[in-house]
Amino acid sequence: MGCSETLIAELDGSVIGFITVDDEGYISALYVGRTRIGAGSALLQATADRHRRLWLHVFQENALAIEFYKARGFAVVDEDTQIDRSGRRHRRYAMERANGSIVYR
Repeated sequence: MGCSETLIAELDGSVIGFITVDDEGYISALYVGRTRIGAGSALLQATADRHRRLWLHVFQENALAIEFYKARGFAVVDEDTQIDRSGRRHRRYAMERANGSIVYR
């Protein structure tokens, strides 16, 4: 069983965002407030400095997140469909980046 680490971004003593990544480089969470000061980019860069390979899942409906990750060198490498508790289907993308470049599986 692997381990996860969470990095936190603060501004003036207040938490404005965080990222959680496991020892395989899987990003399970990246959340930032609406500060628009680069907290998400800084958290992602700090994580990239610690991990050779980074990958994650994002839902197709989350266009803002997809745009954010693509602008930082991630690419869609796979897709599937998740079914929520209500029985609704949601398209989900696997995105990946390694060593600052895109890696395809």
